[in-house]
Amino acid sequence: MTIEYIKANSLMHRMSPIAKLIYVLLTLPLVLIVTRTADILMLLVWLVYTLILWQFGKIRLRYLAKVFRLFLFVCIFIIVIQGFMYARVGLGESQTPLFKLPWSYQIAGGADLGVFTLEGFLFGIMIVVRVITAVCALPLLIMTTSPSKLLDGLTKIKVPFSFAFMLVTAIRFVPMVDATWSRIVEAQKLRAFNIDKMNFIKKAISAYIPITTPLVLILLRQANDLEIAIESRGFGAPEKRTFMEDVGIHAREIAFLAITVLVYAFCLWFKFNTGAFNTATLWVQVLTVYIPMIPQLLPF
Repeated sequence: MTIEYIKANSLMHRMSPIAKLIYVLLTLPLVLIVTRTADILMLLVWLVYTLILWQFGKIRLRYLAKVFRLFLFVCIFIIVIQGFMYARVGLGESQTPLFKLPWSYQIAGGADLGVFTLEGFLFGIMIVVRVITAVCALPLLIMTTSPSKLLDGLTKIKVPFSFAFMLVTAIRFVPMVDATWSRIVEAQKLRAFNIDKMNFIKKAISAYIPITTPLVLILLRQANDLEIAIESRGFGAPEKRTFMEDVGIHAREIAFLAITVLVYAFCLWFKFNTGAFNTATLWVQVLTVYIPMIPQLLPF
């Protein structure tokens, strides 16, 4: 199952999409300002807060199992690449080798592709946590907000309706493309065309043509049907739009945003005050205290 709206009755489902959109917009700059390995504690604080919100939104990890299976390979790849290629020798930072390969190859910047360093390993973990934090924030908006409420919320904050409609339609098309792809693959298996048993080279050369061709044709037909449907309902009419649901900011949203801003302020304080702490001590806390806490907060 892809990331799509799950109908449920929870606190996050009842929350205004504007409040959840503000939360997502706050997450993005927080992820971007992380530049040091010591900043990982700041991200872990925000990630723990996100997982707590997952529980209030009744979001289960099984909804995202397919996404995280793919993401696991990306995480391992990032850590391995950074472990071998990270180098800041010119900035006065020492390198601590964890293990060495039988061969050695020096590249520009001072990194040795035959040496896996501790600093590169920690920097790779920092990048992975950045990506995980950003990815975990999106389901709180997409999986707990119906497309109609999201469209109304974007329109309410003066986003042009045509742009808001394109964004919501794109979000709805992602699970539609995935479901259509799965149906075509199953249909081809019934015709003795099993793509899962092919090797990588055969897949790249000839396997995807019998699948992508009907996929593109089906999507073009669905796009044409969507065009006819929205034009028949007066899309682009100059009249002022009305809203069927209340998507404004009330006491519940104010309390949520107040807590979010407090956590955000604490993260920023931690970001700009970690110079007074010992980096090694921070990493000991990360590995022994904070990381073991995360599985306890996962909403299985």
